[in-house]
Amino acid sequence: MRALTSALGSLALLIVLTASSTASAQDPRDLGAGATSPPDRDELSSGRPYWSSGQQRWFAAAVFDTAGLSGKVDFQVGYGKPHYQWLGLDVETQVSLSGLGAFGGLRAATPFGSLRMGPRFFTALGQHLVERADVVTRPMLDVFEGPRSRYLSLEAEATFSVPLPLGSFGALVSASGIFGVDEDYLLFEHSLRVVIDPPFVARMRLNYLAPVGAYKTFRLGGMIEGIYNPGREYINIRTGPAVAVSLTHHLEALGAVAFSVYNPDEIGLAGADLGQIGLRYRWASGDAWPEFP
Repeated sequence: MRALTSALGSLALLIVLTASSTASAQDPRDLGAGATSPPDRDELSSGRPYWSSGQQRWFAAAVFDTAGLSGKVDFQVGYGKPHYQWLGLDVETQVSLSGLGAFGGLRAATPFGSLRMGPRFFTALGQHLVERADVVTRPMLDVFEGPRSRYLSLEAEATFSVPLPLGSFGALVSASGIFGVDEDYLLFEHSLRVVIDPPFVARMRLNYLAPVGAYKTFRLGGMIEGIYNPGREYINIRTGPAVAVSLTHHLEALGAVAFSVYNPDEIGLAGADLGQIGLRYRWASGDAWPEFP
């Protein structure tokens, strides 16, 4: 209950703090060639992302995410317009109280979606593999004996975003093959927060965000997702609210919590996704108007 209260409190605080923001990450293409600074954010129209400006080029870029006591850095090298439309290499590192993870692979991005694939390695700091059972309970997760949870995952992930007359509809579809797990045990998969029987697991997430305010920098909505593991014939359905706001051209505040409405296991909040409340900062080489934050 303390974790639930903290997560909801953080999300509420994020909504209150960001609802009054008038920042916008829009495209400064209306400026002349000799302009030395981006336009004021309250003079920009919606639907023209900041990162769509500039010329296609070779670049290095990064996305920095913070969420509570965890952090993630996504390094990107490729050709195109960074954070908008490009093709190249994607290397992601993640550190949290749960463990350490790293991903590396290929990524292609367009204004309406992206596709990436490659291997991910994760090693837990305290989590161990789970004894086999038809129904997994929370005490079965909190054991400190048996094999340590560490695994290699081969992943493919596709995202889509469709603009609507009011807001936008998005989807995420992913599939993973997880290897290196003792076949006598089940695995608590940390990124999905579900107990699976490797190797295969798939996820589909749908979300909708509607703009609030004159400049549409504050977006509010919700999401629903389903996770399927054929090894256990397991389905988990989660849903919850989501909020996003552009604070500057480079900085965005994000908040989303997803609670299980159907889960055969009895693991409580360990099966909820409460780790999507934080800040996201984007950087790229060749940026005409770099700023921090």
